[in-house]
Amino acid sequence: MAVLDVLADSPGPLTLGEAARRAGMSLSQTRRYLVSLVRCGLATQDDATGLYDLGSRALRVGLAALARVEAIDLATAALKELVAKTLEGGTLAVWGDGGPTVVRWFRGGGIGVTSLGLGTVFPLFASATGHVFLTYLTEDNTRTRLERELGAKFLASPEGRRAVDAVKARVRKSGFSWLKGHFVENIRGAAAPVFDSQGELVAVLAIAGPDRQATATDPAVQALVEAAAQVSRQLCFSGVPRVNQK
Repeated sequence: MAVLDVLADSPGPLTLGEAARRAGMSLSQTRRYLVSLVRCGLATQDDATGLYDLGSRALRVGLAALARVEAIDLATAALKELVAKTLEGGTLAVWGDGGPTVVRWFRGGGIGVTSLGLGTVFPLFASATGHVFLTYLTEDNTRTRLERELGAKFLASPEGRRAVDAVKARVRKSGFSWLKGHFVENIRGAAAPVFDSQGELVAVLAIAGPDRQATATDPAVQALVEAAAQVSRQLCFSGVPRVNQK
């Protein structure tokens, strides 16, 4: 399994020596394992170059495992732990016909937000959750909703374009978004993205707490970002979001 993990973690095929070095094993030991993996189809060796890579059976096993993964279930479990840890209200949102739609909501121990609930649709430009969707979804998906919120004329203006681009730049730089007092008065919301194996945004985790500035050193925000990252890892996210502006 250590040798198989080395092949899986590598961005491309490996020589025997490189595989042995990364696995922390001798050349002879690594070669024996690689031969066994090749025989059962979990690895392959190129006849021309001698390089080792994952085999077709590894792909089949990986796809079968991925097909059994339920992103919403994983994110819901992470959200429950996050709410218990931070004592803040938590939401899980996906992109629906009307925009960022709450599909899970948990009340925190330290705050009660009664205006939120299942089916709540967050605004794109006036909520932390909306900012994450705005950043990582295509403009084809978000344009109509954004025009309704900001007006088509303003959105097409240089000022409007700069405002939208500034939001996207902040989210990409920090890895999360936060706003206070926009969607719910006197409440600070923070949100972080969940990506799938193809780097596509599949959901957004968010917390709502006391009206204070959220920073990367805020323990609640750190817990939020790590929870979203953990779900992304469980969904086999490679660490490179797919951002398509069309």
